Amino acid sequence: MRIGFSPLAMDEAPLKATADALQAAAKASGQFQVVVADPKTNVSTQVSQLEQWIQLRSVSAIWVIPISPASIEPVIKQAQAAKIPILIDALPSEVGMTAGAPGVSFSKISFTVYGQALGQLTGKCITQRLGGKAQIIFEKDSIGQVSGAAADTALLGAVHTVSPQSAIVRTVAPNSQLQAEQDTLSALQGAPTANAALASNDESALGALSAFVQAGKSPKNVCIVGGGGGPQSLAAVKAGTLYGEVAFDYATDTRQNIAELEAMNANPTAPGKLLTVPVTVIGPK
Repeated sequence: MRIGFSPLAMDEAPLKATADALQAAAKASGQFQVVVADPKTNVSTQVSQLEQWIQLRSVSAIWVIPISPASIEPVIKQAQAAKIPILIDALPSEVGMTAGAPGVSFSKISFTVYGQALGQLTGKCITQRLGGKAQIIFEKDSIGQVSGAAADTALLGAVHTVSPQSAIVRTVAPNSQLQAEQDTLSALQGAPTANAALASNDESALGALSAFVQAGKSPKNVCIVGGGGGPQSLAAVKAGTLYGEVAFDYATDTRQNIAELEAMNANPTAPGKLLTVPVTVIGPK
């Protein structure tokens, strides 16, 4: 099997890491090969590269992270006609399809699952450290995208379920680690007894942590959980300054995607599946 991998761009570290992991898995197994395209976030370039793979039959399976899902609808039809299975990092509805189409599978991040994991881990901290009752500064997603809104909604719901006596005392909407630090410091002036922060990304969590420390609060006596799995946050968890971390498990996701492509390659007309990127929870050290 020869897999064609088309990410958004190869100069983005997480995407390059995925490509490297895919190539390493191919080398280790000896059962398949990998060809990587670099559309450089250009929709037309990505579509042309995919169409060329299909027309020349230079790959036997495709994994694509579409820059514009709607733009690859014709590509999907071409792949199906050529019986080249395709795995798409998008929801079926984003490409005008439903799950189960022949030779087409989908893999998508569930920000609801991600937000629930963040909320549950934060609630666990509140129970263990704060007796089940916290005064929380909510670091709201500032971008306003569907993904951020879904994560925030799930995060708030999970915390309320695990720790119903806790209360949101201030809400801020930072768009960087520095702004999270500054906004949280301002929030602490109005709510000096706040002892927890809710955040859906590492930048907000680390900024809030810095603000709490500057306000004289020990990291061991507050509850802040990171989200994303960045090296700075993982180091903070190891040091005990962040309570824990929730991240998408892209290594496991790569393995499950390879397995799905192998299965589809063996039977390219079988109904495809809808996969979910796994989430990993890293508790306190």
